Amino acid sequence: MPAFGDDEEEDSSEAAQEVETKKPIRGQVQQATYRMVAQSFYPPMLHPIRVGIHRQVPWARFAVWTPGAVVVDGRPVCALKPQTVYNITPSGITELATGRSFPLARDRRTYITSPDFRVWTNNGWWRGCLEIVVVNGKLNVINLLDLEDYLLGCVPAEMPPSWHLEALKAQAVAARSYAWAHMGPSKSKWYKSTGYDLVPNVSDQMYKGLACEQPSTFRAVRETRGIVLKNSGQVKAGFYRATIGGSNKTSDENLNIRKHVVSNQKLETITGVSDILGVTVKQWHPNGFATAIQIMGRSGSKDVNGLVLSKMLGLTTAGILDVSEAGESWVFTCRGKGNGARGLSQHGANLLAKRGWRFDQILLQYYQDSSGKLQLDYLDRYRAESYAMPGN
Repeated sequence: MPAFGDDEEEDSSEAAQEVETKKPIRGQVQQATYRMVAQSFYPPMLHPIRVGIHRQVPWARFAVWTPGAVVVDGRPVCALKPQTVYNITPSGITELATGRSFPLARDRRTYITSPDFRVWTNNGWWRGCLEIVVVNGKLNVINLLDLEDYLLGCVPAEMPPSWHLEALKAQAVAARSYAWAHMGPSKSKWYKSTGYDLVPNVSDQMYKGLACEQPSTFRAVRETRGIVLKNSGQVKAGFYRATIGGSNKTSDENLNIRKHVVSNQKLETITGVSDILGVTVKQWHPNGFATAIQIMGRSGSKDVNGLVLSKMLGLTTAGILDVSEAGESWVFTCRGKGNGARGLSQHGANLLAKRGWRFDQILLQYYQDSSGKLQLDYLDRYRAESYAMPGN
């Protein structure tokens, strides 16, 4: 396979000079590329995701970190020098330092790749490889990589890496769920016309690549590997925003918490216990809501199921989080109805994490709806290699 821009014929003096100055580099490039032939041109991927880094541009620039190759139809067509800038147009690739070029067929997908799967374009380094698609005479430069590797550059772009680890884990699951729910021709709003699943900005999720990665968010992604939000067996898009309910970052609405005042008389009528003196949670579910509540009266007490009591009282949801006395009434604190398209409050998640909540509790706090069917589960092909879910 020729190195990038090799000429069929060269002047003897130029050839002699080439032996001295360029052949060692060229030989390294070819050797590395041949090693790639025996391996794979594409990064290891359980669930490939495509991110549109450049969209409908007349030209783009790219580079590879280590010696790489241009791949067309599953075979290398020319080698690439490491950390050398190239220009690509719909018709070909040019090495800017030398002006040498290589033509490309417009009707075929072209891949830019190297053995360590680090590529540069749009002034940033990215994991995976680049996929070049020509649409209407212009380029779409797509970052092709595994979903889990994508999250390494997405989570720290969406939430400060200095925040509590459990909040970062909640963010990782939300971002993974959002991405999965928008991957592929039938789910992506972009794919059919562009060939990519997501864009790297607020139209989908922020994604900043290798430079953005941090140890804390790397850990958050790896420790939640493959975990998504599911409702009735289907992955639920994990929408989220900075705050819910205005600028007050500690408001009950921001934490998706609601308070309901229930009179002593109503509680006595519903439970059949007279002269109530105490309402005590006897058993908490691992996800933070009451499963058994003791109603204590002057002459006797009664245990009731927390979920049943919630429905009898007509509370917002079945998740009773706390009960307190208020004069002749009782204040039941419970989860809100969920935030719909608003989803997770990032500031609220961090606050709850600081209060000792686990990431799964935080997620169920924000995404649970009145059906109670939302749960955390693994994507296919992760279950066998993953640890048990928290709270199980």
